[in-house]
Amino acid sequence: MSLLLVQKTAVEERKILHRDCSLNNVMILDDIDLSKGFLIDWEFAVCIAANNKYPIGGTGTVPFMSRRLLGQVSLMQQQEKVEAEMKRVTKAHKLKLKKAPAPKTPKTSLDSLALPISHVVQDYSDDLESLFFIFAWVCIKFSSPNSTVREEHMSNSLLDRWTSLDLASCAAFKITFFANLLDEERLMNAFHPYSKPLIPLAKDWCAALKDNMVHPVTFDAILRILNSHLNQLSDDEELQSTMTMLKKSATILNTSKTLKCLASLSLPMPKRKKSDEISKQM
Repeated sequence: MSLLLVQKTAVEERKILHRDCSLNNVMILDDIDLSKGFLIDWEFAVCIAANNKYPIGGTGTVPFMSRRLLGQVSLMQQQEKVEAEMKRVTKAHKLKLKKAPAPKTPKTSLDSLALPISHVVQDYSDDLESLFFIFAWVCIKFSSPNSTVREEHMSNSLLDRWTSLDLASCAAFKITFFANLLDEERLMNAFHPYSKPLIPLAKDWCAALKDNMVHPVTFDAILRILNSHLNQLSDDEELQSTMTMLKKSATILNTSKTLKCLASLSLPMPKRKKSDEISKQM
């Protein structure tokens, strides 16, 4: 919830777009009485432009990128592959026409397969979609709120599909996910048992994002969904027990520190003289 409010404030009040919502850029501080969310790494953030066009750098991390961004970047990837192949064929043809072999030249950055300097269309709705993929990733990958990774191996999972370096395939998988009810069901079945109570939230969140590529979802729409499900969630007995234990531990630590401080402030005991010790022995 707090992560969403951070984005909403940045966009609506500061006119700033983060552009790189990913698992490693999200932090949650579990305080004794309150949990706080942080969105870090703002080096790729930009002031919002009227045409929503920005340099390709900083478009996000592949598993958490929106469908629209993946589609744009994958098209650039395919075009660059075609151009690189054409350059290779042309170079080989020229070498055949020459009688003497051409002298070798050192490789430059032009020889590597890199995406050209270009721009992508991106707005806050892409970041909102990224938040959903982070949420789904956590519900599948972790088995508790303590960053404990689940032990069982999941082959050919949705997470594997979303992580493909073939960006065209990754984009197709994500588009299919929102269009195919079977893929949505597959996601719910992949949730770790600890996260099963969040399945109704995941379904409503999916429904809100189905048309995100055409009709951008709003902050208020996602906030309404989150608020409605937070009110329905029952109290987590395990979490409450953990919080009680932490409070008790904090009290014990504070008491221990107080006693140590008092001990350090007390007067030192007078040293015994050697003559006293000899008299006692006699």
